[in-house]
Amino acid sequence: MADEKKDKGAGHPIKIFLEEALERQRSAMMDSFAQILQRLPRGDDSASTSYSGNATPFKVQVNFEFPIFEGQIDADVVDKWLNLLEGYFSVHEFSSRENIVFILLKAAPHINHWWET
Repeated sequence: MADEKKDKGAGHPIKIFLEEALERQRSAMMDSFAQILQRLPRGDDSASTSYSGNATPFKVQVNFEFPIFEGQIDADVVDKWLNLLEGYFSVHEFSSRENIVFILLKAAPHINHWWET
């Protein structure tokens, strides 16, 4: 009975159209991905000779909303927030001064007040 329900819409024209469109989109994405991989330098010695000097290097920009620390007295919450900071700072190459300013902006106002006094 369950097999009959599963196969009931198998030949429906809209379903066929959507499956074909999804397959074309998947194929286009895979082609784009293959082109990107070809432009990336490889880790072995043979790759350094095949890397074209005029190709643009592959760059990824990471943007995400960083949460404000609300001053919870909970070791797990603090550790999670500090781990987020470390990850954020590993992606963005800020100076030490910029790191401190960023932390102050993302900390609760009472922490900012404590820092200034």
